[in-house]
Amino acid sequence: MRSKGLLVIAAIFAITLGTARPALADNNADGSIGAVQAGTIGVDPSAGASQAGASVSGTVPISVGGSGNNTASNSVGAVQVGGGNSSSNSTGGVQVSAVNSSPSASAGANGTTAGASAPVTVGGGGSNTASGSTGAVQVGGGNSSAGSGGAVQVGSASATPTAGAGMAGSAASASFPVGINGGGNNATGSTGVAQIGGGNNSTSSTLAGQSGAITVGSSAAGTTPAGTQTASNPVSVGGAGNNSATGSTGTAQIAGGNTATGSAGTVQSGPVTATPSATSGGTAGTASTPTGGAGAVGAAGGTPTAAAAGQPSTSTTQAAPVPVNEQSLPNTPLGASKTPAGFPAGQLPFTGLALLLFVVLGVALLATGLGIRTRARA
Repeated sequence: MRSKGLLVIAAIFAITLGTARPALADNNADGSIGAVQAGTIGVDPSAGASQAGASVSGTVPISVGGSGNNTASNSVGAVQVGGGNSSSNSTGGVQVSAVNSSPSASAGANGTTAGASAPVTVGGGGSNTASGSTGAVQVGGGNSSAGSGGAVQVGSASATPTAGAGMAGSAASASFPVGINGGGNNATGSTGVAQIGGGNNSTSSTLAGQSGAITVGSSAAGTTPAGTQTASNPVSVGGAGNNSATGSTGTAQIAGGNTATGSAGTVQSGPVTATPSATSGGTAGTASTPTGGAGAVGAAGGTPTAAAAGQPSTSTTQAAPVPVNEQSLPNTPLGASKTPAGFPAGQLPFTGLALLLFVVLGVALLATGLGIRTRARA
């Protein structure tokens, strides 16, 4: 009875082995010499510590992706990391699929915190192809340099390093994002080609340097009880479109939309734009300077002016001086407006003497003159 039970178990085990499919091989280096191949990689080392109210931590996650198999058949000195790399019949080829890394660190103690991170991404989807090439280096995906010599290709890349700190209601931060955009580099049949980003084409070219559109956007911000201040300086070079240097010699192209087919010694660049800015804003309760003159009430938290408190207001705004000969109004009789404003009634202009005194003196002189005249006639 016992032997029959063992026989049944053995039969089930045999059936299981017979129906199981063999694992698919990711790497193929048939007929090659000195080939190093590794599939997708993912690591996430981290560390941390805490003592006496203080803590610190750090992590460095890294992944190398890509889909598909690595092929380096009949090659010499091939290195392939990730998936989707092909360098058959090549010599000295290095291929790395899309790479992602996000190192970060943080610390805190007694209400104070600080942190920093630097995520980096190189490449995206697509495969690297360097079949029949010599000395080809490809990082990221979507690169092709079949039949080339000395080609260096890097897919789209981006990095966003940031740092920040905070304490007692105040905080500060800064970032410096950098990106090189595009997708797909092609250097088939070329010699001495360097391509960064994507959308670069230098088929059958010699000594060509190409870069996709570049963006740089440094920024900083600070927050305190007094307000918030920000500053940024985004800069971009080029835009959409591809770089093409087919059949050219000694060509340098930056950003997209450049064409130098069949040319020699050409340097091309896309448009460059920069939009720096800075802002500063107060918080609620911060007084602001009135712009409407005396009597205007300031912003929230400001001190009311004299007029608002029921006191006479004094304006510090002075009108432009007007010449004396222009002070009379149009269609006004001559002399009707000659007396400057601001003099009390009953005084002579510019002297301040009483007007009544001069009237009495004039009457006395007139009477004296009449008396002398009467005596002379007599």
